[in-house]
Amino acid sequence: MDNQESQLDALGSLSLHSSSSSPCNSEPEMSLEERFDIVRSIGEECIQDEELKNLLANKPQPICYDGFEPSGRMHIAQGVMKTINVNKLVSSGCKVKIWIADWFAQLNNKMGGDLKKIQAVGQYLIEIWKDAGMNLESNKVEFLWSSEEINSRADEYWPIVIDIARRNTLRRISRCCQIMGRSELNVLTASAAQIFYPCMQCADIFFLKADICQLGMDQRKVNVLAREYCEDIKRKNKPIILSHHMLPGLQKGQEKMSKSDPSSSIFMEDEEADVNLKIEKAFCPPKVVEKNPCLEYIKYIIFPLFNEFKVERSLENGGNKTFSTFEELVTDYECGSLHPADLKPALSKALNKILQPVRDHFKNDFMAKELLMRIKKQSSMDNQEPQLDALGSLSLHSSSSSPCSSEAEMGLEERFDIVRSIGEECIQDEELKNLLANKPQPICYDGFEPSGRMHIAQGVMKTINVNKLVSSGCKVKIWIADWFALLNNKMGADLKKIQVVGQYLIEIWKAVGMNLESNKIEFLWASKEIISRADEYWPLVMDIARRKTLHRILSCCEIMGRCYAQDELTAAQIFDVSTAAQIFYPCMQCADIFFLE
Repeated sequence: MDNQESQLDALGSLSLHSSSSSPCNSEPEMSLEERFDIVRSIGEECIQDEELKNLLANKPQPICYDGFEPSGRMHIAQGVMKTINVNKLVSSGCKVKIWIADWFAQLNNKMGGDLKKIQAVGQYLIEIWKDAGMNLESNKVEFLWSSEEINSRADEYWPIVIDIARRNTLRRISRCCQIMGRSELNVLTASAAQIFYPCMQCADIFFLKADICQLGMDQRKVNVLAREYCEDIKRKNKPIILSHHMLPGLQKGQEKMSKSDPSSSIFMEDEEADVNLKIEKAFCPPKVVEKNPCLEYIKYIIFPLFNEFKVERSLENGGNKTFSTFEELVTDYECGSLHPADLKPALSKALNKILQPVRDHFKNDFMAKELLMRIKKQSSMDNQEPQLDALGSLSLHSSSSSPCSSEAEMGLEERFDIVRSIGEECIQDEELKNLLANKPQPICYDGFEPSGRMHIAQGVMKTINVNKLVSSGCKVKIWIADWFALLNNKMGADLKKIQVVGQYLIEIWKAVGMNLESNKIEFLWASKEIISRADEYWPLVMDIARRKTLHRILSCCEIMGRCYAQDELTAAQIFDVSTAAQIFYPCMQCADIFFLE
């Protein structure tokens, strides 16, 4: 234990800009310029500098949003660079909300889409940040699980997502797909989840009341989408985008680290020998600074932590030297006086010093050790795409209550004939007959989008059909699709007006003779039901979205009163004229069927 404690103490003494003192004692002593310089040093890009300065001047504790998708082992950029950045933000007076995007990892099919495995990865990552020196004692760093937070405040979250979806075209949303580690979409092969994900991530920023978005350059486009959304809704204060540098992979031409290629990354619990071997094999051409991953590691990890870089070498190669600045190191490297053969061992030594406390924790702590073994096993087995167009896990035919005496006296053939007379088409007749034979009170789903005055077909025909279903022993759930009308921009997307229309339609059905006294007809408001059972509903929607291609979902747009014939518009044109809402709507309507059983 003494060795582990000394290693942790050594790491804590590194220049991470951490502060254990209370905010009232530390931040007021720091000038605005100092605070600005510390925060600004995090970002390779800031949109906009002046807005950041004004924020720090006028808000004592700005809220900074950072997040991660639990998807496997943690590489050093995610572990150490995030720790450095979070501690800088805390030291400059910010509160940091770290979004554990477990639902997003599920949407992105990480860990085989298994939420429990994803959450285990999230716990593992938090353990590493504790060991890496993230300043968690200040009470200004908060870890928030997306699944928990969204479910607990579903009434706030999903209306924002829906509003973003209806205001943006598929083309605009598809440009953000880099946030999922994917290139722009192919309408034929991309899943609908690739439209859900950016809309949800954009909503996170407003849901968390973030002043600053502190994410990597690969997340820039969705953060810009959030600023554009502010213009759409006439919101004055836009989130400031502070995009940090992305460390490249260790091999030639790798723009970023890849968890699927272990040789491209240093992982936070890598053994000393693993680190030495990976750095030894890393791309590091002599005298070349640009796109040299070893130099990037030194610039973005070693110097921020140690404020120096020590090289040990023989006298004939120049002797030992300590570089005080990265610029000094670059000068020596470009002229050839510092060779890769001397730089690489020095880099390995520095990296191993950083990683040793993490290694010790995962070796000596039983729970942490078990967690790491589980993560390694899962990472090698579970990152696979789901079977598209497969919803076999969902079941419709559940048992229900007993029938009343009148339907029990009606023969099966008679009940079948009454129910079948409603449909111009039935898929499949035999299944319908079996259902009526085996389930005393089948549940029938009907629904409507409150969008204006009621025509006679909607009023009288629905009444006739519902009464037939009731007479044959069915229970009818009528779905008042107010959120769907909002998605479809009905009534100017004013939810209160939409709900007034819904009440008006119900009154008409009462007047024209719908059999409401039987207690077998239930009107359910979509917004109310979805919010009250959000933990059931949205996982269904997201599972459908990740299993279905955009091409398949777009073919359902007729349900919104829209239809794009393949010979009229190209896929590219459909992307330009369709909104993201046209992906949400069919996925949600499909989920309604299972949600209402």
